[in-house]
Amino acid sequence: MEMRKTIKVLVYSCLAVLMPGIGSSQDALFCAHITEIASERPSLGCFAPSYAGFHIRNNFCTKELTYAEVSGQIILRKNAIQASVSHYGYADYGEMALSVGYGRNFGNRFAMTARIFYLMAHARHYPSRHSLCADFAIACRASPKLLFDAAVYNPFMLRYGIVGQEVIPMRFSIGCTYTPVRKLLLSLSTAKTLPGAWEVDFHFATRPAEPLLLAAECSNHRIGLYVGWRFKRLLFSARAVWHYRISVSPEIGGFYFHKTL
Repeated sequence: MEMRKTIKVLVYSCLAVLMPGIGSSQDALFCAHITEIASERPSLGCFAPSYAGFHIRNNFCTKELTYAEVSGQIILRKNAIQASVSHYGYADYGEMALSVGYGRNFGNRFAMTARIFYLMAHARHYPSRHSLCADFAIACRASPKLLFDAAVYNPFMLRYGIVGQEVIPMRFSIGCTYTPVRKLLLSLSTAKTLPGAWEVDFHFATRPAEPLLLAAECSNHRIGLYVGWRFKRLLFSARAVWHYRISVSPEIGGFYFHKTL
């Protein structure tokens, strides 16, 4: 029995060296991927280091539909404290969202998060509308290279204005992330907003050169390209997404990680 345990430990140690797992603090592709999807799949952030950064996106090249977000997380002994603040719209009309969440990584195998959102919608000549909701997410490492995750937003069907008539849309998603080799990441996810249509998204990311990150995404609603440039603990990104039959949405971002990528 002791010999079997020793051999098993040696095998897993060799696999950990030869085939680094998803979520390694040195995996630049995974960290870059987290910054793109953290708002919808927060449980994956439990496998990444602490970070802080921002996104600015000009939806459909229309200034009135600008989206800006500042987000980050702090990892303390497998505990993740997550927070973000975002605004969609412009001075006359828009919606702000403030979120605070907690996550836990159990043995680098399973993770779960819970977040509370404060929403504030504003419009000129109208009173502001204040709302609360929450989301929950889980992630499970099936192998050193494969992660599964699921998330649900507003499962309690809370309403705008807290006691208003309009229910905040519920959204749920299921996804998987696979890294066959260190310089390649594949991600597949499906999501649905109620009421609304299904969305299936495929994400491909690679590192053709040491400081350069490239990614492409394709779904039944959009197609996009991503270019990232990392320098030690810093990551800068530029992204352009073409929404079918509508227009292009350009985006820029910048992030700082607690550990060198």
